[in-house]
Amino acid sequence: MMNIFTFLEEARIPFLDGFGIDGEAQSILFEAAFWSVAYLLYIQVFSRVLRHLFRKTPIYHRARERVGVFLGNGRDDAVLLTCLGVHHGGAALLMYYGMESGMPNLWRHGYLLETGFEIMDLISMLIKTYPYAKHDGMKDDIKVALFLHHIPGISLALLVMETGLYKNIHMQTIVLALLGGALVSCVCCVVLYAMSFETQMPLVALFFNINVGFFFFCRWWVYPRESLALLNDVHNDPELNGGILLKLLYAGGVLMSLFNIGVSIDLVPKCVRYIKR
Repeated sequence: MMNIFTFLEEARIPFLDGFGIDGEAQSILFEAAFWSVAYLLYIQVFSRVLRHLFRKTPIYHRARERVGVFLGNGRDDAVLLTCLGVHHGGAALLMYYGMESGMPNLWRHGYLLETGFEIMDLISMLIKTYPYAKHDGMKDDIKVALFLHHIPGISLALLVMETGLYKNIHMQTIVLALLGGALVSCVCCVVLYAMSFETQMPLVALFFNINVGFFFFCRWWVYPRESLALLNDVHNDPELNGGILLKLLYAGGVLMSLFNIGVSIDLVPKCVRYIKR
């Protein structure tokens, strides 16, 4: 595995030399492209495997008639959420291990792994391939939310790596919290699809509210606090304060906050409804 990371760190795109793009930037662009292609192959293959496996689980019968979070029905949604959860979990694991072991390059690889997903997800949205093909039933409001969600990470990737901001503990904590929250949401949603709303409603309400509680912890406690600390660090760094990085951090913060507000508005009434049931 480490050989793959070494290869990605040393990879270059020679034709970019003529555009004045240095080797470090070429390595970052190459790795983002590498993980984009890897994600495309991963989701196309793994989603098909999961459809076969889920036929043998309660999800196949119980989720069919439910409306999905992303897609038209719960059965298809469970497949997509499992794919996303495994991918988010892999990126989060790299980041966590990098932070705990004092190896920021591992965190960097986790970030670029997630950037590859975001790039390919936007491309899939534009060219209408899975999970954005017409028959998949992706909701229009979800497309807008995902666009707001993906743009900050993609736009910041190159600058975060080139400026060394990926070594900043606040930057590391922010992204790990967002990914960890996404992972927990994916897991909880898939578990809910396997449950019966007729006979297991107390357990359904418990899982749903655990999911929402962790979302609020990550998005409305960790994210704002660490973001303010990160902005303060950038403000106090003379090499970073005068460039475009600070402006992108503010813009990314606005977009991510809009995403957080939109999801929160959707979740709170559901919490109340699930508890009442």
